Amino acid sequence: MSNGARHGLGALVGLVVTPIVAVCMMYGTDKMARAVRTFAYEGGDRWIGVAVFLVAAVLLGLVAGSRLSPLASLIPGAAYAAIGLLWVAAPRWTFEHAGRDVLPRELWIGYTTLAAYGFFLLIGIALVVASLAPSRWKARAGAGAAPRFGAPPPAPMGPPPMHGAPAHMGPPPGQGSPPWQGAPQYGQPPAQPGPG
Repeated sequence: MSNGARHGLGALVGLVVTPIVAVCMMYGTDKMARAVRTFAYEGGDRWIGVAVFLVAAVLLGLVAGSRLSPLASLIPGAAYAAIGLLWVAAPRWTFEHAGRDVLPRELWIGYTTLAAYGFFLLIGIALVVASLAPSRWKARAGAGAAPRFGAPPPAPMGPPPMHGAPAHMGPPPGQGSPPWQGAPQYGQPPAQPGPG
């Protein structure tokens, strides 16, 4: 896959994942808050909240992973960080214009809870930092030969044979035995003196 196609796919994934993760976090926060407020630890609200939190966590893990283009984590990271910074810079204005008329009640309660406590800022900065690694912006190596490490293989021993001469086989000729050793003997061992 070309680098441009990889980044295009990453941007598309980032645009799709951003609202899905936000809705999962906001809805899960509302469901978990209801379970805690009413002490209904055996009810279905808690498990629904846990399930949508797990969906959000899996999606965040996938976009932050190194297999996708960094745009997959940069787009939601920038959006969440902008929302979080807006809540830090002007909390009263942001609360008044939080979209109470646009979002359903369950999502609005989750949104105001998460954003006011800085969770959007936290997740946004984490995703932006995950997209800054230079290795994520480079194209993947092709499926060609594996890179070589180390020196090339050694050359054969000795000079090449002369034209017309037989090829050299075996180890190089030695210099013989050291002078203090006699010639090797391959015959019968010397006779041993007999008994008597």
